[in-house]
Amino acid sequence: MTISDRNKHLRIVAEILLVHLPGLLDDQELARDLLSVAGVTLRAAWEDAEKSAAVWDNKAYHLKADQLRDEWSWATGAANYAEGLANRDVSVTAESLHKLQLLIKPGLEVSSRRVIKSPDSFRGAAAANRARQRREKSRTPKRALV
Repeated sequence: MTISDRNKHLRIVAEILLVHLPGLLDDQELARDLLSVAGVTLRAAWEDAEKSAAVWDNKAYHLKADQLRDEWSWATGAANYAEGLANRDVSVTAESLHKLQLLIKPGLEVSSRRVIKSPDSFRGAAAANRARQRREKSRTPKRALV
């Protein structure tokens, strides 16, 4: 991925948080699904930034790699908060969405062109994400032969 891909991830999260979720707070199930998508998207952006920083480290551009890590260090906390909102039993409120928006450091702006056509297409995303996390935790860790 490139910086444009990470920015696309941010546009998707901005659209979810600023356009779709405020109108869907009465449908808590779909709100949790969208929060799960936002969490996965933020985590993907962080992982991409980390991969790019590793490439910079391999080229001995350690300062540039550290700057990139610092620039995206907020993403894991925001992803954890979004996934936490999606997984807990308490209702998602406008206040909790505002807290999530504050965790996203670059700030969120809605682009004029929509990325998500229908938020209903994400129904079941929270359950699928929980199932994926359970599968990943249950895997046997790779062990060294030595």
